[in-house]
Amino acid sequence: MLSVLSRLAAALGASIVPQDGGALIFHEKERRHLPAELQGNAVVIVPTADALQAAFDAR
Repeated sequence: MLSVLSRLAAALGASIVPQDGGALIFHEKERRHLPAELQGNAVVIVPTADALQAAFDAR
């Protein structure tokens, strides 16, 4: 499921914002589209299930 979610979000240019905050983005250029309070803590990850899982685990 994480593989599908990461590929879909990357294809749509979407970010993923877990409930505990801190946005996950797939390209640095997407940071400017986030609300100001999320821009500073956004983390750029590669659009793979492993990277998404690691980002969730790091929180």
